[in-house]
Amino acid sequence: MVGIGSVESGRTFADQLNFPSDLLFFDTTEQTRAYETIATRNSQRDPETGKQIFEGIESMWSPATTGALEDRGTDDLDSIVGKPLLFQPGPYKPLMPATIEATLVQGASFVFDGKTTILEHYDESSGAHVTIEELLDAALS
Repeated sequence: MVGIGSVESGRTFADQLNFPSDLLFFDTTEQTRAYETIATRNSQRDPETGKQIFEGIESMWSPATTGALEDRGTDDLDSIVGKPLLFQPGPYKPLMPATIEATLVQGASFVFDGKTTILEHYDESSGAHVTIEELLDAALS
């Protein structure tokens, strides 16, 4: 897993969720270079100014976000972040990147077999991830 942020926040994440920290890699650059390299949404920069190119509000919340939440429900999310309206916190506490720009960057999921890409999914907007079932099916195929 590759994440944006500091090594310290990654260790905290791993501790909070009992995730093996040796499987985490961190893009600690302010420009989120790992994400820029694979061209996820909101990771590109204007070649003249070097400023982040924001792809619009739908890159953060779109019908794909709403549809993904409706399709999979929120039980998995609630079990991690809790139910704030009911004051039932989960084990995960937000660990914000050093820059606001980094919070806008969307992710992607890949499964490789050597140099062969088995699965490639770019998140359209927040929450519009590949399903864990698809990810595991690809990884275990």
